[in-house]
Amino acid sequence: MRQVLGERCPFPRLSSKVRVAKGDNLYHQGDRVRGAFSLSSGMVALERVGEDGDLVILKVLQAGAFFPCADLMHDGLHTTTARALTDITACFVPSDRLKSAIKDDHALTLALLKLNSVETRENEEAIFNLCSVELPDRVLAVLTTLAIEIGHRDANGDLRVTLPMAWRDLAAMVGTGPEVISRQLRRLASAGRLSFKQRHVVLHAPHAPKATRTR
Repeated sequence: MRQVLGERCPFPRLSSKVRVAKGDNLYHQGDRVRGAFSLSSGMVALERVGEDGDLVILKVLQAGAFFPCADLMHDGLHTTTARALTDITACFVPSDRLKSAIKDDHALTLALLKLNSVETRENEEAIFNLCSVELPDRVLAVLTTLAIEIGHRDANGDLRVTLPMAWRDLAAMVGTGPEVISRQLRRLASAGRLSFKQRHVVLHAPHAPKATRTR
């Protein structure tokens, strides 16, 4: 789920700072690529409309992500929509400014190729996790990452978070469907790993299982 490519903007001389409010889009699927973003704070969901017309979240990006590198190098249209799951700050690097700079600076070209390589490797890792990691662990990993980023830890050591997405979106992220994710959540609740009500989730500390809740 997570894509982290560095703590700072890789092209500080070419970028400008931007702020995007929660729920707003940085770009839409099908828009012409005008540049890339280096995420300084907050979370961004990369979404795509499937063949059935449903909008699904492919990946959630956190601070340090540089995206969409592949789209930037292809110089075509965005293959995803980027939506701010929280208020975010980022640096925007215009593609024309980057192209002009790399003509005279081979180090910038190498940096861009490295960023594209990292993006490809992380996409491969995400596919591998879908194939090799058990579904309960994938669900808990996604929920834990979201809780650490936008939730909080209470006095009992439990992580609490209100999901910034629908359950069907989380299901798509872990490679399953809404019905399966519902059953899996109930099993995890019965095992004392979490409790939930609608989109409010409590991930229980291992040392202190709580009574289960269902929607």
